[in-house]
Amino acid sequence: MSLFFCNTNAQASELPPMLMKQGAYTIYDKQALDLLDLDAKLEVITSGFEWTEGPVWDDKNQRLLFVDIPNNKIHSYSESQGITDFLYPSGRANGLLFDAEGSLVMMSTATRTVAKLKMTERVKATSVQHIVSHYKGKRLNSPNDVALHNSGVLFFTDPPYGLPKRMDDPNKELDFQGVFRLSVDNKLSLIDDELTFPNGIAISPSQDKLYVAVSDDAEPAWYQYLLDAQGNVIDKSLLFKPKFLGIKHGTTDGLKVHSTGTVFATGPGGVWIFSSDKRLLAQIAMPGFTANLAFNGDESVLYLTAHKELRRLKLRHAD
Repeated sequence: MSLFFCNTNAQASELPPMLMKQGAYTIYDKQALDLLDLDAKLEVITSGFEWTEGPVWDDKNQRLLFVDIPNNKIHSYSESQGITDFLYPSGRANGLLFDAEGSLVMMSTATRTVAKLKMTERVKATSVQHIVSHYKGKRLNSPNDVALHNSGVLFFTDPPYGLPKRMDDPNKELDFQGVFRLSVDNKLSLIDDELTFPNGIAISPSQDKLYVAVSDDAEPAWYQYLLDAQGNVIDKSLLFKPKFLGIKHGTTDGLKVHSTGTVFATGPGGVWIFSSDKRLLAQIAMPGFTANLAFNGDESVLYLTAHKELRRLKLRHAD
């Protein structure tokens, strides 16, 4: 049962009037110009993967970690060392984040668990600790993406994408796809079971908003949940539901929140950018399917995982 009533069949949101268009950038609100460099070109850092996902910035080591799910690896990228292997096997990890202790939290689709890896000089797959795997005695589907609240609470999504036959997989035990809350003492609670395919998830810098992408090809959408100081959900509402625009690639998938509270989300056709008060600010057209994204430490670069490629796009940032 969903904790809060929200009409998940809400009508699609209207696009606001276009302010300007330049190259890949469509601007609806001048606020977007504070963050976007309209002269910046999309760069391909490297390619040759099977399906890249889960990018997270490792500020301590000044590098990006990202996954190649089918190849069961986590890779590292830095300007100084390029692409290197970080962890194999990874449990077919998807979403990644660093917790307050500096451990790497991983959504392990192979083991259907939320897992954790302590960062040491020699990272080993045998050092992975599995935190939670069941809800009310039933195995999770395949934990997908994760967000951390300042209170220590973890939120994660659990669609069926890691199961071989997805919704029809005989090993699927839950009859829903959930958004879950994991407390600091590892108590798991369900906050929403009404979303068809909950996917990307992120928390605002103010810690009072939780965002979830629904990667339903028929009805892609983004939702917003309001949080109290302890990381309890107190409200749910629709952020934006795109109309079908005739775009042949992409759906709502990964998202991250900029320090300004601006939401950067992958969606149909590329990247969609929203203000903290739910206004669509801009779209950035991307070739192919863009799965997820992450900022570097000073938010001067947006890294993008896109099918077989790792890409980047330079942003405007405060000096």
